[in-house]
Amino acid sequence: MFGMSMSRRPLAGLLAVVALLLLAYFFGQRESSETTKIPASALISADSQSTEATTPLLPEFPAADLNSALTEACSANVAESANRHWTQEEIQSQIDAFNEQKRSLSQHLSVSLSAEHLHLAALLEEDPASRFELLDSAISLSPSDPFLVWGAVQICTEASDSMPCPLRDWELLLLSVDGQNSESWIRVAANRHAANDDEAALEAMRYAATAAESRAYWTETIEMVERGLAAGSDLAFSERANMAFGIAASELPRYADYTEMCEERSSESVDWAYACLAYGEVVENQGKTEIGVAIGRSIQRLALERLGETEKAAEMQQRIEARSQEKLDSIKDYNPTIMRLIFSNPTLFSAYLAAIRSQGEEAAQRQITVQIERLIEQQPDLACQQMRVR
Repeated sequence: MFGMSMSRRPLAGLLAVVALLLLAYFFGQRESSETTKIPASALISADSQSTEATTPLLPEFPAADLNSALTEACSANVAESANRHWTQEEIQSQIDAFNEQKRSLSQHLSVSLSAEHLHLAALLEEDPASRFELLDSAISLSPSDPFLVWGAVQICTEASDSMPCPLRDWELLLLSVDGQNSESWIRVAANRHAANDDEAALEAMRYAATAAESRAYWTETIEMVERGLAAGSDLAFSERANMAFGIAASELPRYADYTEMCEERSSESVDWAYACLAYGEVVENQGKTEIGVAIGRSIQRLALERLGETEKAAEMQQRIEARSQEKLDSIKDYNPTIMRLIFSNPTLFSAYLAAIRSQGEEAAQRQITVQIERLIEQQPDLACQQMRVR
């Protein structure tokens, strides 16, 4: 166990802010990758997967746990913490402590014999060479784990030319264990595009466009970090949940690579435009995160423009703007106490992540808000100033 260098309440209060700030991480600059054509043996027939899916019901948040969390959220000490204003010095101090916690956790888990612990240690490790050693060890322990191999490809893609990694091998392994996932294929397509291997890039993009699902392992990353913190720290659950969201936010796919690739290639090739359009439709229909769905819509718009479908492009732009306005409007009604409820105990936390996996981030947030409103309506004594959700 490694000790905490700061009081628990301030850490829990800031980590939610850190999570939001880290959402900008995916705008990193594109790295190059080695040029190679994807062999036919590695191409899993994504269009052979069934694309028919029933719409599952959203999981209910357990009423007893929600009741207990509401009572705690309305307590005086939580209300005082929620209304606190942070100075720049305090924020910087908290960020420094956050980074130190990550370094300590990576060191603690790097000696583990668990593939998941080694995966997390690599994700948190700052030294590139050490990251690849940890990933190589993890993959040797669990080579058929798609989430692990996905993480290895994402990390390897970030590598600089001065610190090469076995990107091609890990890409081929990823396609063999996760070939039904559009996000695995478009990552490979973007890597081939960066290496100026346009034929292989388009080949991968076509599989991304016909994949059965679109999964960026957002909730899986959150859960892995929380479990790692439980194994390697003495943080309370709420603090682990907060920190898990913050770290997962820094590990989002490099979506800028995808939009830049589709924008550049669609302007030169109708084949690329149609592949990018179809990929965007897959992500909009199957994606579970707000960012992923937004990227899918943006890629559709630029592909439609390149195809001369001006009316459809304008309609898509209207949808994009309407959703953006909805998000802006929701800010004034946003209640951070709702996220504190989700982070308050493992049952609510797991239910929220299950709801995201079932129908997406937007639906999950709406679901818990509706249930809180219903519970407060049934038990008015649970209402307090900070729990007004409308």
